[in-house]
Amino acid sequence: MMKKLHFIAQSKGGVGKSLLMYLMALKNHHKENCLFVDMDASTFTSRRQLSFVDEDKLDTVSLLNERAAIQRDNLFVYLDKLSRSRYQEIYIDLGAPESEQLPALIEFDEVQLPLREFADDMDIEFHIVIGGAGAYNASVEYLLKMVKVVKDDFKITVWESVTGFRKFPELAKELAENCENMGLTFRRFGDFEPETYVGTEILSGVSKGLALEDYDRGPRKRLIRELNINFQYD
Repeated sequence: MMKKLHFIAQSKGGVGKSLLMYLMALKNHHKENCLFVDMDASTFTSRRQLSFVDEDKLDTVSLLNERAAIQRDNLFVYLDKLSRSRYQEIYIDLGAPESEQLPALIEFDEVQLPLREFADDMDIEFHIVIGGAGAYNASVEYLLKMVKVVKDDFKITVWESVTGFRKFPELAKELAENCENMGLTFRRFGDFEPETYVGTEILSGVSKGLALEDYDRGPRKRLIRELNINFQYD
């Protein structure tokens, strides 16, 4: 069976990458051969937020050298390790610095082995998170950079981080239309209003790494609704 790798990426910080990772873990952590990897060496936020996941399904990896640069060989060595592991579905949360350097790691040149050729036995998908408000332009700029580099080699799914778009519906509409025009899969997530009791409890629970069953009834029902509506894509 071909392994499925999900890279969650965005070079603009604070747009919701770790929240997306958390929700994906809530949805999938019961699967037998599923692994969640925190590659955000600057914060390792997902490691804390995924404390409800079994220890043998969690990994923390830093690909950065002393100059905070990713060494391409380190990524390839780790992917090779994953290819020989028991895990069939792997979710990887990249930090902003790692995401920023990702296009250069993927891009083909005459010297380096292209990622597509190296990972020809893996099904790789890039999940690009888009923030709203002041994060929108930088988020979209990164998306376009990834589209240019990835081309037809890998699937890209675009995720609208709903909270940042609440006061900017015209940007949300623009994003959805542009994704459709580019033939990109478009999804939304994280519609948790921080001003409400339910939203506050959910966001607090995320930061504490709560499992679904640890939430009170209202927040738990809202999370179940989120998972059933926005994460029914297997």
